[in-house]
Amino acid sequence: MKKLILTLASGVLLSIGFSACQSDSVSVSDPGSSLVTNKVEVLIDSSFTVTTSTIVSGPVQSRTTTQLLGAIHAKEFGTLRSDFVAQMFPSNSIETEDITPDSLKLQLVFEKTAFVGDSLAPIGIEVYPLVKQLPSPIYSNYDPTAERAYDAKKMLGSASFTAVGVSVNDTVAANPYRFAYVPMPDELMDGILAKYKSDPSLFNDPYAFQDFFPGVYVRHSFGSGRVTRISNCRMVFYYHKTYKVTNAQGEETDSISKLYNYFMAMAPELVSNSCIDYQIAPELTSMVNNGKTIVAAPAGYDVKLTFPIEAIINKIRSSEQGALSVINTLTFSMPAEVIKSDRGINPPEYLLLVLSNKKGEFFAKNQLPDNKTSFVGTYNANTKTYSFGDMREYLIEMLDKEEPLTADDYTFTLTPISMVTETSQSSYYYSGSTTSILSGITPMIAMPAMVELLPAKAKIKLTFSRQSF
Repeated sequence: MKKLILTLASGVLLSIGFSACQSDSVSVSDPGSSLVTNKVEVLIDSSFTVTTSTIVSGPVQSRTTTQLLGAIHAKEFGTLRSDFVAQMFPSNSIETEDITPDSLKLQLVFEKTAFVGDSLAPIGIEVYPLVKQLPSPIYSNYDPTAERAYDAKKMLGSASFTAVGVSVNDTVAANPYRFAYVPMPDELMDGILAKYKSDPSLFNDPYAFQDFFPGVYVRHSFGSGRVTRISNCRMVFYYHKTYKVTNAQGEETDSISKLYNYFMAMAPELVSNSCIDYQIAPELTSMVNNGKTIVAAPAGYDVKLTFPIEAIINKIRSSEQGALSVINTLTFSMPAEVIKSDRGINPPEYLLLVLSNKKGEFFAKNQLPDNKTSFVGTYNANTKTYSFGDMREYLIEMLDKEEPLTADDYTFTLTPISMVTETSQSSYYYSGSTTSILSGITPMIAMPAMVELLPAKAKIKLTFSRQSF
């Protein structure tokens, strides 16, 4: 008897189990092949089940420049508060000659729909300078006060903002982004300008720059009606230049050009982090205690899932009996139920299904799903289902293992994630196309989310063909 692992041409299935009593097989093109009776069956089995349990996710890494700011209370969800800390990437080109400095402002950039809660509720913010380097890696439970990371006596500025502009013009209303500004002191503006003039090379080294300016702590100071997803945080320098111009009468007058430049901004290369305090609602805890399968973000609940890979393998091998078996597909989907919330907190758009013993490595190394140890499920609001696609490669890898399977081979974690994409545009004369490429996956930090999964209704569908000789 022998085993044969065989990859067929594109569009044809993968052979995973071939048993024969002789060392030679007869091909269809051989003389006398008509004497061999071939019978091909396509078998479909969807009788497999999964088991799940809800687990506390613990602190997570944001690993993104997108941060969460504000506070919200939802009866079914709980109380969520988030500040953020950020190192800043310096500009290496700042105009300093023949200018008059006007002001410096911290600019918070956010999408006009990127919030949960009351759009008109004001959020108060305070900005402090960091006085020590941020750690790397950094986690969602990082507490700037406990770590003495900032000087509470040296607040740089404060302001408040809403999620939507009131009485804005049509141009501003059409912009998908909104901006909130916090005035910074002139001393900070003058100090940065002086440093650039005396040591411009420092602004070419973002890591050395942290010794001069370790970053900012943006603290939520009041308001509990909204959390907002901040896309970026930048220091905007406003200045003007005066020119002499001659009018039609030959008179010389002053002309003033108002300009601005960015001193610094958050960047993926540097450390930034949402400092999250999430107190899970008793209603949600009660659902978990009663056996419900709950996902909540950020840094709330994950789900431990046992995948029935051993039962699937046994099904395939028990059906061989001298036949050639080939895997068609192995698909997995998980139904879900929306948890009603007075704040409109939605299910996470994406769930990562990853082998539990590889979850930490997946995020630490900025990995993408390989469809062997990790898969992404996308939520379909119409069917209320997360679909994880084809898991055939995972099945084949498990079939190929020579040693017995262990719990590490079939114990997965379901955790909410955000997808990071990069957009590239190609053009040909006056036409072009835009392509979005998945560049990273991060734990879901920058928006609250929750959902109940329904593992009893999960669907695992194995399709394979069996050819008997």
